Amino acid sequence: MRTHWIDSTPARAAFWTVLVLAILAAVLLTTPARSTGAAAPRMPAYDTEGRLLLPADHRRWIFVGSSLALSYDGGRPSDAMGHEMFHEVLMEPTAYDHWVETGTFREGTMFVLMLHGTGEGVLPSRSGRFAAELRGVEMAVKDTSRFEGSWAYFGFGGMGGIRAAAAAEERESCQACHDEHAAYDNVFLQFYPLLVEAGPEGALPPAEPAR
Repeated sequence: MRTHWIDSTPARAAFWTVLVLAILAAVLLTTPARSTGAAAPRMPAYDTEGRLLLPADHRRWIFVGSSLALSYDGGRPSDAMGHEMFHEVLMEPTAYDHWVETGTFREGTMFVLMLHGTGEGVLPSRSGRFAAELRGVEMAVKDTSRFEGSWAYFGFGGMGGIRAAAAAEERESCQACHDEHAAYDNVFLQFYPLLVEAGPEGALPPAEPAR
């Protein structure tokens, strides 16, 4: 008479139960863990004197716009030596995600503006200009609990060295222009089509005629 290695219904059921559990355990162990939610909102940090700390990872933020020699006062924008500059604007990633989802700038939103000199005549280029050496770093921060008008602006230095912390600029130096001309919530969205297109509306605000 032939002997069966599993010779009863209960034993057969137990065998298949153990086998299925073993397979599930193997799948779980070899599947990469996935995030269960969005990253916590990142907020600006200040030192004991109330100066804004320059985030160490700001160069890894989301690129939202650039310009060349953009001027707000009718003059020729330049550095201290009279050279035009490229402006690159980056946005803190969790604030960017909030913008994409809601079309609003939450409390703690941070932008960094990086100013670069212009380069040209470097092989193999035959024409045009590119962003060259770093000439300055600035930031804009929305923090209603600290600043009148919600937003404040900071300069961290330039070619003489980038500081780790900076005090807010006087309101008159930046805030008045942003109050009057910014397309939305003190931000010059009219200069950042990439940011506008990423938002829920996906349309540029009407351009204000140059004066």
